[in-house]
Amino acid sequence: MVRVLIVDDSPTVRAVLRRLLAPHPDVQVAGEATNGQEAVDLVLKLRPDVVVTDVEMPVMNGLDAIGRIMEMRPTPILVITSRANRDRLAVAFEAVRRGALEVLPKPEAPEGWEELAQRLPELVRTASGLPAHRPVLKSPRHLPRVAPRVVEWILLGASTGGPGALRAFLAALPPAVQVPILVVQHIAPGFEDGLAHWLARETGRDVRVAESREQLKPGAVRLAPANAHLRLAADGSLEVDTETPPRQGHRPSVDVLFESALALRPAHVVAVLFSGMGSDGASGLLQLKRAGAVTAVQDEASSAVFGMPKQALELGATEVALPPEELAHFVAVTCGEEG
Repeated sequence: MVRVLIVDDSPTVRAVLRRLLAPHPDVQVAGEATNGQEAVDLVLKLRPDVVVTDVEMPVMNGLDAIGRIMEMRPTPILVITSRANRDRLAVAFEAVRRGALEVLPKPEAPEGWEELAQRLPELVRTASGLPAHRPVLKSPRHLPRVAPRVVEWILLGASTGGPGALRAFLAALPPAVQVPILVVQHIAPGFEDGLAHWLARETGRDVRVAESREQLKPGAVRLAPANAHLRLAADGSLEVDTETPPRQGHRPSVDVLFESALALRPAHVVAVLFSGMGSDGASGLLQLKRAGAVTAVQDEASSAVFGMPKQALELGATEVALPPEELAHFVAVTCGEEG
């Protein structure tokens, strides 16, 4: 039985979330809180398996509550919040930095609640089986030896747990690494601008949502739009595709991005697969490795969900598995920059 604490200052939202979880006999709403302070108190009292919370609430906001919970009794946390504007979304992704596992949109239309009804129970079950915090390595491990090469593209793929990993990776990547970076992060529509804004603020890099036919400058970071595949075109520009169906249920698809680089110069590509459920990106990473690219994945100890990286390792798509900060150093060395 997965015991869930629901936290939101709106009685209507709390009631709807209860109804979404009610049909699932293996999920039980253990309690409800109307603000962050109540959430902290109930986490200590009820010891739920998962917390589902908003970020904007009275008395104590969700961000402060997440920080307190992760200090006092680390618990997997899912954030459900509105996507009113870019700054508000950036606050939501700050919750990831403080320990939240995933950020989900608070639906604004009936069809949105139907989609959440399908996704939330699965996420709650997954979150309940995960450690609420990950060990921090006290000293760098010995990095795999790699010969420096000319790198033209850095390709990154991520899903659940990805925003925090991407932040750590980009923040640790030395400024001297001036290579265009393309990112596919599975994300709800309307959240990509907030993620880009947050990553730019946190890392100091030029992070934006990708546009078709865009030619990237060195060091620029572009995110795939929600509900659109992102590809590298033959001339090195970007292609945003909203017509091709989802791949394995995903649009954007990490595999689609990785495979698009095969037609260019894969030997000058570095591709990294971060935390996420499922197997998206594993096949594409294997194809890139066979074509001469440098490949790596996030390791199990630092991954919120060791699904996509595990699939890649089992396929033989890479032998390199490291935490995000060490992946940044590995990529820097590959690019000829020691960091």
